[in-house]
Amino acid sequence: MKLHIPALLITLFMVILISSCALMRPHWKSVELTPEDREIARMMHIEEDLLRKLIDKPLYKFTPSDVNVYLGYLQSVMPDLRERVQHLARKCKGQPYQIYLLGEFPFEVYDSQPLYSLGKSDCVVFSEHIYAMALSWDWKSFFAMLQRIRYKNGIIGYATRNHYTEFDWDVNNSWLVEDITEELGGEDTAFETTVVDRAKFMSKYGIGQNIPVDTVKWCYIPYQILPRVIDKLQPGDFVNIVRGYGDGKYVGHVGLITRSNDGTVNFLHSSSPKVKEQPLMDLYNSAKQYNYERKMHNKKIMAENEKIRAYNKILRAKNNGKKSPREKKLKRMKPYFYGFKFFRLREDPIWELMLIDGMKKPQVQISPVFY
Repeated sequence: MKLHIPALLITLFMVILISSCALMRPHWKSVELTPEDREIARMMHIEEDLLRKLIDKPLYKFTPSDVNVYLGYLQSVMPDLRERVQHLARKCKGQPYQIYLLGEFPFEVYDSQPLYSLGKSDCVVFSEHIYAMALSWDWKSFFAMLQRIRYKNGIIGYATRNHYTEFDWDVNNSWLVEDITEELGGEDTAFETTVVDRAKFMSKYGIGQNIPVDTVKWCYIPYQILPRVIDKLQPGDFVNIVRGYGDGKYVGHVGLITRSNDGTVNFLHSSSPKVKEQPLMDLYNSAKQYNYERKMHNKKIMAENEKIRAYNKILRAKNNGKKSPREKKLKRMKPYFYGFKFFRLREDPIWELMLIDGMKKPQVQISPVFY
């Protein structure tokens, strides 16, 4: 059999060339625009290639200019608020996690971190940014809405930031979300009373000393009853994860509810190492093992801390009862998982905001169209 080497080489070369071109072709080029997309792009003066890039690009890789364009497009193509929240949250999957991202700089210098973060998030930053984007139509309205969500009455400052989720964020954002915990939990709802000393929390900066100690009553749903209430949750609802140590319970994590096409209720949240979406029932199914492992860990920590206390006691005895610089720090125990608080995203948060603000212009102006 006679081989046609040149012909084979040419064929092989063409195959490699075509494959290389396919690999080099940007992924966004394959994004197909609907007639509606094209019309919206035309009306908003958005180049079609730019729209393809934004549709294809993960949200956490957006620039402020990208946000400015995409939010207006999204408001037009997706008029339902819950749908926008779910879309934006999913578009942010894979965003790197980093805790303690935001501060008040350049408005204040107590916390020199910036006022927004697109590239990274922690659980609260993620939820705030998604809600703010879903409610906005350009960069200016997003940035203003974000500050309205992050701070009491939208007044930027370390003292007015919503530091405590269950006592500040949830309460000051009642215009945005409504607490449905007790409604869902019924007679199984668990109640807590917590003393909140905000002045002590801010004492390292010497501010907020006029804020009185507060005693707050709040509630949560034990994780054991999640199967009975999960089907009542809707996309865009706000989830608070309750953790703690016996009597010392608190909200230690937050995220958003999404739903899959098959009806699965998901928890979409920012947690190390990145933003992820998982069935909410995963938390229920793993809770017993999770708490058992923490119990075993904490049992070891308690034993080690007893030895540390005894060691420190000997050092103080040798130092005339005074604290010795050689003393060891006690090791921290890990909190247990207790349950949830659930908040329903309001149908028309902007109107609720107007009512709460008494139709007056807030400290952070959102948009003249609202007032």
